[in-house]
This record gives sequence, C-alpha cells and structure tokens, in this order.
Amino acid sequence: MHWSAYEVFSVISGIILIVAGFLPRLSGRDRFWALVGGVLILGYGIYVANQTSGTYYFPAIIFIVPVIAIVYLIATAAGVTKGGRNRQ
Repeated sequence: MHWSAYEVFSVISGIILIVAGFLPRLSGRDRFWALVGGVLILGYGIYVANQTSGTYYFPAIIFIVPVIAIVYLIATAAGVTKGGRNRQ
C-alpha cells in the first residue's frame, strides 16, 4: 500500500463528511449526500492507496468540494440560513 498526501487527505475528508452527515437538524437530502460523498471520497482514497502501478488522477475538485460541503453542513446544523440569520 502506498499512502501519499493525496490518499490521506481523501480518506480524512471522507471520514469527516460521513461524521458530518450525522449532525442534528440536517434534512434527509443533506444527510444522504453527505454520506454518499463521504463514502465515495473515502473509497477512492483507499482504492488508489492499494494500487501498485499506474497513474491516478486527483482532480482539484476533490480538495475543494469536501471543505465546502463540511462548511455547508455545519452551517445548516447550526441553523444559519442564506440570509445570514439564525433560524428560530
């Protein structure tokens, strides 16, 4: 197994997205996509780490989407709306 920064970041991002999917006050749709995205990113990181030959591509989006998704999920769970006001 070969673990570089790309694989490690993918696995960590996937785990964080999966955990964020269980935050309270998320809609079913948000929870579903957080879990699906987390599993896919985690799986891709492990898949690439297990390869012994070949070239694998990590697009820049794989580093951007998890950060945006985590910020969105935390803001949603905290009750922050698009207008910047707390939901009550």
